[in-house]
Amino acid sequence: MSSDARRPQLQATREAVLAAATQLAACSLPRRARAIAGACAQLADSGSAAGSALRAALLQSSGLGAENIEWCLGSTLTIFEEQGLLSLAASRTADVARGDGHVALVLAGNVFSAAARPMLLALLAGRAVLAKVSSRDDALPRALAQALGEQEPAVGAAVGLMHFGRDDAQALPLLWRGARLLAVYGSDATVEALEASCPADLALRAHGHGFGVAAVGGEVLASPTAARDQAAALALDAAAYDQRGCLSPQLVLVEPGAAVSPERFAQLLAEALAELDATMPRGALPPQLAAQSVQFCGVAAARGRLWRGAGYAVSYEGRQSLRGSPGYRHLPVFDLAQPEGRLRQLEGRLKALASVGLDPEGLPAAPYHCAPGFMQRPPLAAPLDGLHPLAGF
Repeated sequence: MSSDARRPQLQATREAVLAAATQLAACSLPRRARAIAGACAQLADSGSAAGSALRAALLQSSGLGAENIEWCLGSTLTIFEEQGLLSLAASRTADVARGDGHVALVLAGNVFSAAARPMLLALLAGRAVLAKVSSRDDALPRALAQALGEQEPAVGAAVGLMHFGRDDAQALPLLWRGARLLAVYGSDATVEALEASCPADLALRAHGHGFGVAAVGGEVLASPTAARDQAAALALDAAAYDQRGCLSPQLVLVEPGAAVSPERFAQLLAEALAELDATMPRGALPPQLAAQSVQFCGVAAARGRLWRGAGYAVSYEGRQSLRGSPGYRHLPVFDLAQPEGRLRQLEGRLKALASVGLDPEGLPAAPYHCAPGFMQRPPLAAPLDGLHPLAGF
């Protein structure tokens, strides 16, 4: 559909959401929380008609396997529990208002579940939502909007989804005009383009590119069993969403000198990923990633040691200079010989840090800090890029 032909549809979506904002204002916080929790429970249930339809749609759009989709839906949707939502709202009463105005969202498409938090938390705060959804994958936003409407019509009607190109300068004002906030999730290029074009008086929350890192201390490497458990936890962090999100670990740093060496830990990590390759298979590797995969493995073999399977690759590269990963379950492991110096190199772009067995005082600041195994399932109250989840809404 051409840009001109799409304009009346976008305008109608905008007008419907702005009209619904008034009804949302009359919908109490407990009703909003109940609707959000009910919609998420409905979609989390694979046996419900809505849950089954969502899974079928995600198989076509997300590029993930069925087992991965199931894990991702469960870890995302089950945190939106009614009492937890009310507790979160109570912790930030200044941001929970009566629904004056709407929030404009630009949603990313690399991780399908990334739409859930901004959409649902804005509604919890009483803000109607106009969202530009990814052309690659809008399955979850559509399913959420429909399920919310079934739970509480006033809440469902306050969600409007827009489809248009990122360079459509005429459509963008329909998204953000009169908005209380513009929250952008995506690449640095997307963030920069919107920063340059949006009005100066519009509050902007930018969530650009970033990555996750894991750090393992010698304290948990004294026992082969403990080391194996930590490797299994980190393998799950990498396998979830096929290592495509900003919370995914892109490299692992392991402290030497313990009974289990960094090289042996890398081997345990490869074994854990091999097990997950059987129970949570990786989705198809996109053609454009094939060359990056070959390059990653070639460099790994030249620098150290490589373990490679059909759906994963793990390298051990010792004290070589740090490098990242192309994603899709490619994970380099390095020595953490000088913890503070090695980790400080990563500050600035670090969005998630999973650490175990290390002194917290020596770790760099990260917006989200957790134990291995929890990188891809932050709790409801976890900060978003260092901010309270409801900040700005």
